[in-house]
Amino acid sequence: MREAARRLGPATADRVSLLRWPELAAVLDGEPLPADLHARVPQAESPPLPDAFRLAQGGTVVAERTGGNGDGDGRGVSGGRAVGTVWDGTGPRPTDAVLVVRTLDPALAPLLPQLAGLVAQTGSPLSHLAVLAREFGLPAVVGATDAVRRFPPGSHITVDGTTGDVKTDVRTGEVR
Repeated sequence: MREAARRLGPATADRVSLLRWPELAAVLDGEPLPADLHARVPQAESPPLPDAFRLAQGGTVVAERTGGNGDGDGRGVSGGRAVGTVWDGTGPRPTDAVLVVRTLDPALAPLLPQLAGLVAQTGSPLSHLAVLAREFGLPAVVGATDAVRRFPPGSHITVDGTTGDVKTDVRTGEVR
């Protein structure tokens, strides 16, 4: 989209996202912009999905509550165990980096070979990043409730990609 916006010029750059795919292709092939483009309104940004949810009748999002001990452990999606330093993908990457993110974004795929583990608040075992984690033999957990807040960058954690356990690493002496 950025390249399309650059090619169409600054006058329409902020409107490119309002084009439908066939319209975008036509415009890039030299056809004029749709006459109603100026009247189109961007969709309001939706609030983030809860860490665990289901779709109820009518497509309504309903938050799911975790059961058990309430520690917010997730679902193991790639076997193995890793101990490392939490990294949020910004700043210098620790040598033993465990990437902790809110969502599994496919754009994170190039980072996987340099990671010790992966933890996401949301996601599916069938998501692209979870499948790649299995391919790389990278311990990974999805659905770890409130992981970004619970495990801030620089903290040390243990990730069990088989059981879905994510714990502060007690060997580091950290008290949480």
